Amino acid sequence: MVEDPLNLDCFFPPKQATYVDGVRGWDDRTKTRNGGMTRYNRIHLGVGQMYYRFCDSSKYAADPDKAASGPWWAEFETFNEVRSFAARSGTVQDHAAQVGGSALAYAAKLHFAIPYEWGDCGWIVKAQLIRRLDAYKGWGDIAFLDNDAARQDSRDGGAKYIPLQKQEIYQLYIPEIWTYFRTAFKIVQAGPAKSFT
Repeated sequence: MVEDPLNLDCFFPPKQATYVDGVRGWDDRTKTRNGGMTRYNRIHLGVGQMYYRFCDSSKYAADPDKAASGPWWAEFETFNEVRSFAARSGTVQDHAAQVGGSALAYAAKLHFAIPYEWGDCGWIVKAQLIRRLDAYKGWGDIAFLDNDAARQDSRDGGAKYIPLQKQEIYQLYIPEIWTYFRTAFKIVQAGPAKSFT
């Protein structure tokens, strides 16, 4: 018999509405939608498969477990597509050099619409799923930057929003991963984005 996903209750009321809000990018602070995903569906993650999370470097250094157990992840195919784009795009490589980051981290920011004010994507966690979890899988949406000057990051260049490099690229939102991270995943590699190129 196949075990139920550890986070099964996240896909049914009463928890479901909260996590669908998360998937859609609902921001309780501003009471608006920002980022998130479109065209999403619930999927079963594959036990034995590798999954990738782009983390903010400073947040990872301050609290590795908290940074690694955030809900936004990518499958290998998506990770590989972002990595290939970073390797062949001179513009991405040039910008990364100007801001002191890696091309892979900047390519992830473009593909997943992540402004610097949300994080630098400079640290990657590669983890193998060892217990069943379900996730929402869909295409990303545009991210709007904060109007609060204290929250802005100069590397965003005063932009009002971050468009997607390619809308048809999948990302994952894993509800309550923070509760089950150490039970469901085995970290295979964690390090600066440049070590994954």
